[in-house]
Amino acid sequence: MNEDTIRRLGLGTLFAVLFFQLLFAEGGLIGYFKVKRSIRTANVSIITMEHENTLLKAEIDRLQNDDRYLEEVVRKKFGFVGEGERLYRVEK
Repeated sequence: MNEDTIRRLGLGTLFAVLFFQLLFAEGGLIGYFKVKRSIRTANVSIITMEHENTLLKAEIDRLQNDDRYLEEVVRKKFGFVGEGERLYRVEK
């Protein structure tokens, strides 16, 4: 082997190792894309939770300020009956 062949083999090995590091090492391109995907998923989750939070805040406000709605919810959830009303259950 002459010196030129050894130099080419050394440079080829060096570039192969650097390429491997660039792709697969911690902080490499594959890790970067995994982190980017995780961030995207987290952002979608945050948007979904913010929307749900807005709906729940509206529900709380309605329960605190709308007596008719509160009565409707209590009747449905707990099966309460108003004064002078009778409850009939029909079984199949």
